[in-house]
Amino acid sequence: MSRHDDIMKGLGLHGQAVVATIEMMVDLSSRDPDLDQVARRLGVPARDLRRIFPDDQSLLIAAAEQALVRLMDACTKAVVRVNPDDAVGQFLALGKAYIRWAADHRMQFRLITSHPTLDAMRIPELRRYLDSVGDLMTRMLERARAAGCLREDEDIAMILLSSRVFAYGLARMVVDGRMQGLLPSRDPVEAAELALADFVMRFARTAGKRPLCAT
Repeated sequence: MSRHDDIMKGLGLHGQAVVATIEMMVDLSSRDPDLDQVARRLGVPARDLRRIFPDDQSLLIAAAEQALVRLMDACTKAVVRVNPDDAVGQFLALGKAYIRWAADHRMQFRLITSHPTLDAMRIPELRRYLDSVGDLMTRMLERARAAGCLREDEDIAMILLSSRVFAYGLARMVVDGRMQGLLPSRDPVEAAELALADFVMRFARTAGKRPLCAT
């Protein structure tokens, strides 16, 4: 039995359907699998899946939600490894965790960020995870400002927007295979992390009140 079979065996029907959906999205490339196709792949009656997922869209949402759960887990683990007094370090760790999550879950990243019929910001089950990441980033920036690492008049909302756009752009370049040519001597994920660190540190030096907060 393969490792994949072991994983599938350890999951319930809901989890198996999510895994199969992502695998089939890779295989089908240009279109999403429907419930009947996923049921055939799993070798179960379609009616069993329909008891869990009322329609094809709900299956896609479940796949996206699983990926976002993993994102939150990765972000939380990355942040707690950094000294809680180092808000800038935690902010950088969060961004790196996001890039690595995107690299490790490329199809799910595309599903969440660019699927033609799945707008994560308009789906409550998905938006709550995205909002949680934003809230975490905001708290870090507020702590950095309270510690004197940011000027009191810094616009945290704009810092948050700029940072999210920059991190998303790096993640997209990694997922789309466009980082390789920019820094050929580095692994694409490592190159993206270096670019993110440069962005964060340059910004911290510009916005910071004390030099030590930017190192």
